[in-house]
Amino acid sequence: MNEFDLINKYFNFPSISADLGIGDDAALINKNKNEFYAISVDTLNLNHHFTKTSDPYYLGWKSLAVNISDIVAMGGMPKYALLSLSILEPEDSWLSKFAKGLRACAKKYNVELIGGDTNKGSPSISITIIGDVLKKNVLRRDQVQINDEIWLTNEVGYAALHFQYNNIPQKNRQTISNCLKKSAHESFVKPLPPLGFIQKAKSLIHSAIDLSDGLAGDLQHITLKNGFGAKIYIDKIPMHKWFRENNFYELALTGGEDYQILFTAPVKNNHKINSLLKKFSMKGAMIGHVSNKKSIQYELNGQPFHLSKDGFRHFG
Repeated sequence: MNEFDLINKYFNFPSISADLGIGDDAALINKNKNEFYAISVDTLNLNHHFTKTSDPYYLGWKSLAVNISDIVAMGGMPKYALLSLSILEPEDSWLSKFAKGLRACAKKYNVELIGGDTNKGSPSISITIIGDVLKKNVLRRDQVQINDEIWLTNEVGYAALHFQYNNIPQKNRQTISNCLKKSAHESFVKPLPPLGFIQKAKSLIHSAIDLSDGLAGDLQHITLKNGFGAKIYIDKIPMHKWFRENNFYELALTGGEDYQILFTAPVKNNHKINSLLKKFSMKGAMIGHVSNKKSIQYELNGQPFHLSKDGFRHFG
């Protein structure tokens, strides 16, 4: 049983007053006639998402950034955060660095920390984030349409390369430059959700999802879960040339932790979206199309390409 099966079996309660409940990057609750509140939560646990030697500054940054990514994917503006922190002992040096990283991310994205909870226990960081989203531009996974183009906001695979570095065969690992290694590390510890771009592009977009569990897995939540399929051109997916030269496409597509946005949009908006990507100096691209075949087909250089897995799973 993976985490999605678990949620559907035990926790998929019906929404009574919420406008959108379980099943998207954030829940939506009515704020006024023009806006929703968008609310989401993510948790980082010791020995699963971080270790005792993880830099607390970057841990503070990432714990907030992964939540911001959920609000960005809904087309919203992140506003407020609540922090629940479990630690074994209140170590001043660790807490100071953690708070500094958290504050830096909050400042960059204009998020206020307004409350939370601290307690003694196995190290765990859980943040609940609240944002605003205009009803006319809300981005939901179920708004995908047939023949939509499928887009990525930026390159994928860097974070997975860092996380899986020790599992890469030596002959391939020795071709990783120091520059690439640095970029992979920065992508893993300091994700930068593309808030500015999505705010400008949201009126051009039909549906969106943030990439936390890998492109291949997250793509299914937009397509297969809504009765559609997709054709993806791997040669169009933005990634560092190392993945192509070493035939590590699967790592880039399934490794996860990218925290970029995968979105769909009508063909007529192609030029406008490309112009915005250039304006924000992003390496995003159109990578495929939504189809009615109810399956996802990958193609590399005109030939079918098979993935042995479809993304990161917490269970199963």
